[in-house]
Amino acid sequence: MCDTIYAPGFWGKNSDRVPSEPQSLCLVPRRPARDQVEVGSKVLKVQDKGFAMLLSKPSWMQGGEMGINEFGVAIGNEAVFSKFKPAKDGVLGMDILRLALGSSSTAKEAVEYICAFVEKHEQGGNGAYKGSLYYDNSFLIADPSGAYVVETAAHRWAWRPANQFDAISNIYTIEEDFKRLDPQSRKELAPVNERAACSDESDPGRKGHKDSYKYKVENTFYPRFTRGEQRRALSLSLLERFVQSQNGVRGTDPASASKAQGGIAGFLAILRSHGDYDPRRSWPFQSPLKNMESLCVHAGGFPNNATTASLAVEYRGSDAIIWFTGTSYPCISLYKPMLLCNGSFIPLWKTYNYAEGSDAGIQYWSRQHAWIVSQKAGVKSLDPAFASRLAETQASLVQLADAALNAAKADPRSSALAVYQQEAEVLIAGWAKDSGL
Repeated sequence: MCDTIYAPGFWGKNSDRVPSEPQSLCLVPRRPARDQVEVGSKVLKVQDKGFAMLLSKPSWMQGGEMGINEFGVAIGNEAVFSKFKPAKDGVLGMDILRLALGSSSTAKEAVEYICAFVEKHEQGGNGAYKGSLYYDNSFLIADPSGAYVVETAAHRWAWRPANQFDAISNIYTIEEDFKRLDPQSRKELAPVNERAACSDESDPGRKGHKDSYKYKVENTFYPRFTRGEQRRALSLSLLERFVQSQNGVRGTDPASASKAQGGIAGFLAILRSHGDYDPRRSWPFQSPLKNMESLCVHAGGFPNNATTASLAVEYRGSDAIIWFTGTSYPCISLYKPMLLCNGSFIPLWKTYNYAEGSDAGIQYWSRQHAWIVSQKAGVKSLDPAFASRLAETQASLVQLADAALNAAKADPRSSALAVYQQEAEVLIAGWAKDSGL
């Protein structure tokens, strides 16, 4: 189970999966454009324009839980459960996400790519690391200029522009506010008034009353356990406060978002949030589903999920600073920076191995996971001394990444970048040693 969030100038996702499932970050370089792509055992006739991307990727799969490409298009997907049976050998949502990043230069292009894909191809497949789990997918897609929500159910789809701040979880959210629908859903939910011309479902040529896409497609059984409604409500309440604090300082200009008081630190605090879940308490002192109401999900309870990776994007005009944990439990994790400048990814933490298929990223994740299990480290986020050290180190990295991006924009070959990379290495290594990793 997962959560993806958006505010002007920011995008982020927590990936919630089986607690023991490793996830690492990889850089997928530019490659020749293709008209067919191997996805698992399938060869699909779909376009891959060969765009470079940064992908947060569970160890066993080809696709990614979340990622951003060289144009600043960021996508996170969510498992959603519809009234239509997913295909046993269908394409995973994570594979769809990777394909869309490889061929979309804007968020709107990614919307169109995903909608066209699910109309033509079966989605589904076993998305579980252990056992089996079949589902449809929703996506929150952003670029420097805005964001969109896409929700699919078998071959059906709906999309709408994101609200001023927005979030998706393991539920359908699009009701009568859809902007466009697949042809079959359009016939059922927004029939055409034949006497008026119209180009989409928001035009007056559609009938006056539209029906809910969510009501039409959602299987209402699963949200009882995924707690997606509760997590989305928490995300929206925290995002509202965040946006209000940002607007109070900077007006409404997304390009200067990160300069505002709070900035990326405030956004990361949302991804680290527990809401009213207390990681120190377990059943019967707390509902076995209570952990699923936390944005930073901790292992235990039912279903037994945990946040195994977190990724955030801080847009700076057409450039960005990408923040990733590479570890579980963002509440106790340091977010490390990666620059996206003039279409190129520039690692500031060079010790990490970003090659796809590398064991080093998995080993780094596994060391922290073993520490969590042995030390019951989830409660450390409530320790004032630990939280203070984390905040201080994070603030130092934020300041460093800001200076490094300015240097890269002025001169990508600047020797100053090497200095910032060395400083980042010292900060990250010091944090790991101090934390006992």
